[in-house]
Amino acid sequence: MTVLVIDDQIHVVEGILSEVSWENLGVDKVWKAYNAVEAKGILLLNKVDIMLCDIEMPGENGLSLLKWTQDQGMEVECIFLTAHADFVYARTAMQLGSFDYILQPARYEDIGNAILRAKQRIQEKREQQKFYSYGKTLFEERDRITDQLFREWYQEPENGERHCKLLEDMQKMGRHICDSSPCFLILCQILRWNNAPWERDLFRYSCANILEELFQEWNRKVYIGCLSHEEFIFLVYGEDGKQLDKEETRMQLERFFNTASRFFCCEQALYVSGTGMFRTMPGKLEIIRHKNKDNVARKPGIYEEEEKKETKADQILQPDFRTWETLLVRGMGKTVYEEACRYLQELADAEALNAESLQKFYNDFYRIICLTEEKTDTSWEDIFPEEQQRQTALHAYETLQNMQVFLKIVTSYFAEEEEDAGRAGSQVEAIKEYIYHHLDSDIRREDIAVQVFMNPNYVSRLFKKVEGISLKEFIVREKMKMARALLISSQLPVSIVALKVGYSNFSHFSQVYRKTFGVSPTDERKKQEE
Repeated sequence: MTVLVIDDQIHVVEGILSEVSWENLGVDKVWKAYNAVEAKGILLLNKVDIMLCDIEMPGENGLSLLKWTQDQGMEVECIFLTAHADFVYARTAMQLGSFDYILQPARYEDIGNAILRAKQRIQEKREQQKFYSYGKTLFEERDRITDQLFREWYQEPENGERHCKLLEDMQKMGRHICDSSPCFLILCQILRWNNAPWERDLFRYSCANILEELFQEWNRKVYIGCLSHEEFIFLVYGEDGKQLDKEETRMQLERFFNTASRFFCCEQALYVSGTGMFRTMPGKLEIIRHKNKDNVARKPGIYEEEEKKETKADQILQPDFRTWETLLVRGMGKTVYEEACRYLQELADAEALNAESLQKFYNDFYRIICLTEEKTDTSWEDIFPEEQQRQTALHAYETLQNMQVFLKIVTSYFAEEEEDAGRAGSQVEAIKEYIYHHLDSDIRREDIAVQVFMNPNYVSRLFKKVEGISLKEFIVREKMKMARALLISSQLPVSIVALKVGYSNFSHFSQVYRKTFGVSPTDERKKQEE
């Protein structure tokens, strides 16, 4: 405990410092100051618990000094010393939160007792603060734990242990709910914020208040678990054992949806389960999970549990993926993109666009990409050069938006500008000229592109379109033709011939030569020597 003694009379300060038994009071450090300016310097540099201060001092009085400490956010208990029993002084001191008011001359014993009382008050305040901090931490930790239980319950609804743990945790928090309590679930998904996003806890507590007000007539309570910053589980339950009327429930949910959309400035989707007892909620949760997954178009609205509707999906003509493959190879990606988007829109209009249909479309489209890669001498990394693009491609089947981005990347890669035959032919001749002059080296597509001022991907597509053979196949064929000519017309060792056509690995050279001509380069040489 520390004390600061402030008085403009030196003998008063010295008397208090020397005569008060600080050690017996449990005071570790005592500072002194003769005016407010000195006191402020000490207060700014040191932690002071108790301020023993004269009111009337030249310059700035003690009341002003106390007000300054409060403005600075300092937690200091103040005991005022004054020679004037003026009620105005006393009232002002009390209004400022002064702990005590002692008239001078005061006995040192009275000063000591006042300090003891101030010390006790400080300790009580600190205990209260400690319990408050502990309670706040416990509350925040409990929210975190409960949110984790909700996340686990959402991922595995049929896990009975997690269901029981969630119920037990809610009961510990004073929620009067049991397995037979009537309730229903809402999965709230924020699709997009039209303004700045709301803070997570503020959003969910506001939603709980709005829902409880809407269902007040039926004595319904609301508990909200946070799955993520964009997804929340609303548990609406009753304590009277009565189920809600279906039409009344729908009406209140529509009011909530409209109110929340305006109030929070967001677009949201509400996936609502049917009503039932709490013990039936795992099955209900499974249903709304699938509703969420099936909303691949991410359309706002209220999605209630109901029987599966008949759709017009059977009337929609399935895409001709083989034709799309041919179009991609020919560089007509724009046409494929337009047809694919048209097909997906038809599915959406027929209410047949869901997780299953989007997954099937993705699988079929992925197959034609693989086939197109083989025919155009391209790779997955060529089409998706950036990591973010590759991640989008891997999750394209999850939402319509992801699928549209995926289709755009793929079809743009295979969409070339119209070229007149003369220009295309001259460009291919330039490519071939480069190849002929570099048969003795490792020819890379990127090096060719630099020489002919084209994009590497376009080099491959253009060459395939004009020559009817992939760039890679052409390079190998020309290298092997040169190797055969050297084997026939020269006495160079076979290993040197391999180096002359850019192969440092003799074994690899032999394999490629045999694959091309049906005979090994060594046997080719022997055949010529016979």
